[in-house]
Amino acid sequence: MMNQERMNPDAEQVCQLLLAWANATRTGARDAILQGHDPDALIYDVLPPLLYHGTDAYRAGWGDWQPQTQGDDVFEFTALNVVAGADVAFACGLIKCGGILVDGRTFDDLVRATFCLQKRADAWLVTHQHISKPAGG
Repeated sequence: MMNQERMNPDAEQVCQLLLAWANATRTGARDAILQGHDPDALIYDVLPPLLYHGTDAYRAGWGDWQPQTQGDDVFEFTALNVVAGADVAFACGLIKCGGILVDGRTFDDLVRATFCLQKRADAWLVTHQHISKPAGG
């Protein structure tokens, strides 16, 4: 569910960029996942090492923790709020993720997400991404 307020054009662009990111993640389109990210983005994620300095470091870690699944995966915003100014924006929300592992077991998680973006040469880029899971969740 997206925030229901009328979004300005910049907020709409940010929203579309993040929806494309979620779709690329869900479908495993690895070349597209970080397309809207600054190469020097600071990325926090739920699994070790937790902090990645730049998209190259983040991409290099995918093989260590990205689960192998079968069938359709779930990775979608259940809530997304976007605020955008002329050259900076932030967004936050909840992401439902899950799927069926190759051994048939299923997993289902709800994670929190925060994004900071900067507008450069008329394009929005994620400069900070923070995905976290509630303790004990």
